[in-house]
Amino acid sequence: MYIRMVLPLMVIACCQSNIWNDIVPLESTRADVEKKLGKPMPHSIAKHAASYQTKDVRVFVLYSTGLCNVNSEHGWDIPEFNVIRISVYPEVLPKFTDLKIDKNKFEKRPDPGAIDTFFYTNETDGISLTVDEKDEFVLDIGYFPEAKYNHLRCKAKQE
Repeated sequence: MYIRMVLPLMVIACCQSNIWNDIVPLESTRADVEKKLGKPMPHSIAKHAASYQTKDVRVFVLYSTGLCNVNSEHGWDIPEFNVIRISVYPEVLPKFTDLKIDKNKFEKRPDPGAIDTFFYTNETDGISLTVDEKDEFVLDIGYFPEAKYNHLRCKAKQE
């Protein structure tokens, strides 16, 4: 019964867009995240990253280090502490087939560090999944900026 309640939420939260729990890459701020998820887990706090625990998921959020004119080596041309990436690790792992995703929209790559584990990435929509294909479980779901925002990426200095 519990799994049936979680899976529909996971299906809605996954793969329809790169927005998770009203948290939007490049737009939402650390304050927005903490309003939704509470304070980060104490051992996980870094200036530009943090992990959060809810009843159903563990969430890792990567934040911007600031505008390109401040930190041009990497990152995005967005204000400091805006969300760059959200990684969601469900407590109850959904089956990959239950998500009903269009696999044709995803590039599949093996995880070089794990047997039977593959990364499915959709750069256009800003979504990634890590899948254990032996057991067909989704280990995590990532939400990141859609490809149409690549112009906001900071360019590394040329030497």
